Amino acid sequence: MMRSSVVAALLAVLLILSALPAAAAPLSQEVGPQPQSLPDPRFTVQLTIQSGAEAAALARLLPEWDDALAAGATQVILTQAEIDKLRTLGYDLAVAGRAPDAPTAWPSCYNRLNTLYAWLANYELAHPNFVEVIDYGDSWCKQQGGCTTTGGQYMGGHDLLVARITNELAAGPKTGRFFTDGGIHAREIPTPELAKAFIETLVSGYGVDANITWLLDQREVYVALTSNPDGRTLVEMGLGDEPPYTGNPWYWRKSGNNSISGSASCTWPPTSSSHYGIDMNRNHIFKWNVSGGGSTAVCAQDYRGPSAGSEPEILAYENFVRSIIPDQRPPGDNDPAPADATGFLINLHNVVSGGVILVPWGWTTALAPNNAQLVAITQKMRTYTTSPVYNWQYSLYPVSGNTRDWAYGELGIPAYVIELDGDDFFTTCSLVPNIINNMLPLLKYAATISDRPYQRVYGPDARTVAVSLPTVPSGSPLTVTAQINDTQNGSQAIAAAELYLVRRGGATPGDPGTGAAMAAVDGAFNSTTENVTAAASTAGLGRGRYVALVRGKDAGNNWGPFSASSFEVTCFYADLDCSGAVDVLDVAAAAEGLQDAWQVGAYDYIYDVDNAGAGNGVINLVDVQIIASYFGQTVP
Repeated sequence: MMRSSVVAALLAVLLILSALPAAAAPLSQEVGPQPQSLPDPRFTVQLTIQSGAEAAALARLLPEWDDALAAGATQVILTQAEIDKLRTLGYDLAVAGRAPDAPTAWPSCYNRLNTLYAWLANYELAHPNFVEVIDYGDSWCKQQGGCTTTGGQYMGGHDLLVARITNELAAGPKTGRFFTDGGIHAREIPTPELAKAFIETLVSGYGVDANITWLLDQREVYVALTSNPDGRTLVEMGLGDEPPYTGNPWYWRKSGNNSISGSASCTWPPTSSSHYGIDMNRNHIFKWNVSGGGSTAVCAQDYRGPSAGSEPEILAYENFVRSIIPDQRPPGDNDPAPADATGFLINLHNVVSGGVILVPWGWTTALAPNNAQLVAITQKMRTYTTSPVYNWQYSLYPVSGNTRDWAYGELGIPAYVIELDGDDFFTTCSLVPNIINNMLPLLKYAATISDRPYQRVYGPDARTVAVSLPTVPSGSPLTVTAQINDTQNGSQAIAAAELYLVRRGGATPGDPGTGAAMAAVDGAFNSTTENVTAAASTAGLGRGRYVALVRGKDAGNNWGPFSASSFEVTCFYADLDCSGAVDVLDVAAAAEGLQDAWQVGAYDYIYDVDNAGAGNGVINLVDVQIIASYFGQTVP
């Protein structure tokens, strides 16, 4: 009887449940993209750091901020959990406020990697006489014939590209080479944007800005948008909307090499402090593996790699820079580079609030043998930044196998890491234009003095160069004025100034002291700042556009770099050399101008003489015929 009652009760319950609406299927059974959890809130935190040892200890606790802490940064971005951990450990910190959230989509002010590569290829096509894109090697993934991430995603790899920026048609010789690169740490995405803007500034400035014009006539500038394209691919991989993607860019720092034993144990999806790959700013062959200068843990942010120069990106980087800049420093740690060393390198990074320039050495607290010159250049570079003015710093603790130590240690050239100002590795878009514009004058200065940087930095600046007439008839006098200023270069009295009138694309001027002497306006060279003047003759100058190049010397016999102003020489349009008659030299010059137009697309307006010299934008055989039709005639 009892059993029958229990059975009846159970049947009643089942009947009631069957009448209820069906329950929703568990979330695990849903099909399609899953909603992504929002990143944890982040806070701007001000740290109190008393020593290099304390900075190193903090870097072990906050590995994503390793380079910033080594550079002297005291402001970082942390989650509440990280703040609580530091306070528990007794660190002195203050929360300044809420930091920008980690991006949940690709920030609109940054180009994707494929867009950057496509832009560079198209820019070369549009400016063939100023831009040459050089393939200097393959990334690790491309070298493997493609690679697969821990999560199974395929990556084909990339060419390693650098743009050579110079006026290919200039007579030369090229007397200085400057190399700069962005993106060696992949998540530092403002640096390729700065590199791109630098290329555009140089190319678009030729013929418009007198100082850029002579710079590209006399220098070669090499710019790599990113020297770690596999890593950049992994930054962008996080943008997918299905697991394992997070819907926002990954804070990936290192390379794409996951062949090292233990790589599979690194966090996947990656975090900003744990992922596979090699820190390529710890993998250079110079002083690799100095104790404490890089991690041996595969998943660590500063993992140095299995051996010196183990990564194809680093071997290609070093081999390429060696191919354009000679080794000029003896091998001993205390051996200085010669005063006349040539070449210059800047490795771009971010982020340190306020910006900082890092000086060799990084592997040791000992001063580099060229320390005085390296610091002088740093102090001078700072004067080209304004909002903010960048600081400079030695590394607070050992950082070995880094780029600046390799370039200075092996080649002997001034080499620096510049940590850009900003508020995150993915700096807020509204801040990026000012960061770029603040840095461009510094990069131009580095290229300017790259012929003899250790000497030029001590020489006075030539400022406010001006010509009396922007357009002058051939044979007429031209007055050139300038200010020669040594107040930021050693504060010695000015001893001399000289002038060269050089046709755009013409031969590079000779050694210092070979130009036309300029006079001190007050009658004597005896002050750290002197206004100078010269009355120059334009006799013998043919039709065309020119730059007036001025440089000064101080009492220490230090010659500074050139500064320039543009002007144009005019005469009868068929008399190209302004000799007073159209002769065989004019016809021959016109034929050469036509040949350059046909062969390399060169355009110089003096050879375009249609429409009574006004031209039609094209150089062709008709222009040569017009000039030849005046052969033997005295010009009007």
